[in-house]
Amino acid sequence: MNLQMTAEKSYEYLLALALASFCFAPKSISLFVMILVLFTAIQVIRKKMKWVFSPVLFSFVLLYAAYAVGILFTDHLGDALGYLEKKLVLVLFPLLFSFRFEKRIDLRPITWGLIVGTCVTTVLSVIHAIQVYQFTHDFNNSFGSTSYSYIHHPTYFAAIVTITLLMVREGFRNHWKGFNYWTLGGYFLLTCANLLFCFSFASLLFFFLIIVVSLIAFFYKKFSRRWFFLGLLLLPLIPMGAYYGNIHVQIEVDSTLKDFQAYIQNPDLVFEKVRSHPSGNQTRLLMWTVSTQEFLEHPMGSGTANFDDKLGKRLTAHGLDDYAALKYNPHNQFLQVAVEIGIFGLLIFLSIFVFYFGMAKRYRFGLLFWLTLNLAFNCLFESMFQRQSGIVFYVLLFCLFTVYLQNKSSNFDPKS
Repeated sequence: MNLQMTAEKSYEYLLALALASFCFAPKSISLFVMILVLFTAIQVIRKKMKWVFSPVLFSFVLLYAAYAVGILFTDHLGDALGYLEKKLVLVLFPLLFSFRFEKRIDLRPITWGLIVGTCVTTVLSVIHAIQVYQFTHDFNNSFGSTSYSYIHHPTYFAAIVTITLLMVREGFRNHWKGFNYWTLGGYFLLTCANLLFCFSFASLLFFFLIIVVSLIAFFYKKFSRRWFFLGLLLLPLIPMGAYYGNIHVQIEVDSTLKDFQAYIQNPDLVFEKVRSHPSGNQTRLLMWTVSTQEFLEHPMGSGTANFDDKLGKRLTAHGLDDYAALKYNPHNQFLQVAVEIGIFGLLIFLSIFVFYFGMAKRYRFGLLFWLTLNLAFNCLFESMFQRQSGIVFYVLLFCLFTVYLQNKSSNFDPKS
């Protein structure tokens, strides 16, 4: 039994170390995957781990299969094969996590791994921002966006930090050793600083949603109805503080509302606005528009790795050759999937969210609900599975939480 426990703890610490190093050295994940494969193979041979099929994990494999089928319609075989290589975690992680110990995974070392990893990444980001500031002498631009979050795209790093905060809160609520008010408060402040420096508008909105829900739940449980409704009245002070406390947030909010209002009034104007006002919002609206047009015209998909060509032709038809040459993704993972692998691929992708929302409800596991909602929300504004930072982080955590929940009441005998 001691040998089995040692193997289980080694597995948990290996996962924690993999996530920690991924935060500040993303390319290291390849090494840890090889180590995990070797470790799992040894434990299977020793009959300490057993295969358990999970339809939820299999949905990731189906998504990968849809991309593989899309190769039959590609015009760029080399790019399509590279595409499949980058998305191999959709198969590799579900297979790895289908081999399980009898005892469920302990999330404490996993959480500590993310805490350490994001703290190291924060320190490196601050050092990099200071170095940029020495050349530019512009604090707002040095401590902002990619000048600050240079290891991961700002939206992706903001997502990692946000999910880690939720895991810290989970530890605090379950009275894990070392997870107290100081741990939660300290990491909360770290999260606030990172989100402000990344100033990803989508991440700030999601963080505000977490704060609002948490405060409503807190006031509802702890105070009388009078104080509860008073607390609701004070909630608007939070977004006002964020709005007036950071000039970049003000600019982002004002420009987003203005661009969105103009787009609702006349969507076709986006083709003209990107010529005169080529902002990030206009670019995103432009790519959403042409992506939707491409999907509606080819609902079965345009083929894996054909995205740039198909949308490039549409942009060129509107005289936007410069945008076609930049080969932007649609900044929306749902549209990215729909354009490349069509309605069936989109249904598979959507089923992943349905499965995990259902699992979160079934097991009453709020952490999984927030992880799923975070991915769904970010997928509206970014192609989250087009970068390794997104696909590795989310798929790994989804697989980990699946094993954690399903093994919670597992009765299988690994020695049978």
